[in-house]
Amino acid sequence: MKLIVASAVLAGALFVLLLAVVISATSSSKGGAVNGAAYADELQTALAGADAATGARLIAETDCASCHLIGEGRTAPLFDGLASVAGGRRPPLSAEQYLYEAIVFPGAHLLDGYANAMPNDYDQRFSLADIGHMIAHLLTLTNEGDES
Repeated sequence: MKLIVASAVLAGALFVLLLAVVISATSSSKGGAVNGAAYADELQTALAGADAATGARLIAETDCASCHLIGEGRTAPLFDGLASVAGGRRPPLSAEQYLYEAIVFPGAHLLDGYANAMPNDYDQRFSLADIGHMIAHLLTLTNEGDES
């Protein structure tokens, strides 16, 4: 009887360990690893020919403003001044890397006080070029509501 109980406990511990490994591997493949080369290939493709005006149109069509511009920042971080702070939000990621991750893997890094409420399928809904256009637009938002 003790052998059966010990075997059951060991099997349970192995299951928990296996589950932890699977969860860890899944989260790191969705933006969990942070390094200076993160998303380099994707960004090179996304930013080639990126156009801020096209990005502004895509952001408007996607209704990002309903959470990121309206509501005084209660629902989601505001876009105002985003370009000025994006590069420091998730070191060592650059502003472009951070914005790419925030669009494609929104749950990879959450700012304090915000839930993971952003749609997590933008990598399927938008091409890399579209994401690049959005990043180009967001990089123009340097001061409170001003575009540079």
